[in-house]
Amino acid sequence: MCIEQGSVFNFRIDFDDPKRDSKNRYFVVLNRNPKTDVVLILVTSTTQVTKKINFVRRSGISERTIVSVSRKEYPTFTSESAFNCNDIFEVSAEDLIRKIEDGGSMNYPKIPDDILVRLITGVKESPQVSAAVKKLL
Repeated sequence: MCIEQGSVFNFRIDFDDPKRDSKNRYFVVLNRNPKTDVVLILVTSTTQVTKKINFVRRSGISERTIVSVSRKEYPTFTSESAFNCNDIFEVSAEDLIRKIEDGGSMNYPKIPDDILVRLITGVKESPQVSAAVKKLL
C-alpha cells in the first residue's frame, strides 16, 4: 500500500460523540515522511461546510483552519466539502491498513498540491494542534 503525503483513503470512523456521524469518510495523509514517522497525521472532510466555518468563527479561530474543496478541485468528492484542520487524527500505519482491509478503500487520486498546501497551513495555524504534530508536516 502506498502511503505518502497527499494520499487519500476512505474508511469508517466511529465517534463517541452522538452529534457526529460514525461512517466512512475520506482522509488525507499530511505527514512529510509518512513511511518513517511513528504516527500518520490525517484530516477528514465533511460536507457540513457552513457548520465548520461557523464553529471557528464562534471559537475565535482563524478561518484558514477550514479548507473548502469544490468538486471541480477534487472530482472524487460528490459535493463541496471542507476539512477542519483543528481536528486531526493520529493513526499508525498498521491501523490504517487494517481499516482499509475492514471495508475501507484506497487508490484515489492524490489530493492536488494546492489543496495539500492549504491543509498543512490550516493545521499549522490551528491552536488546537500540538507543536509535535505540526513538526511532522
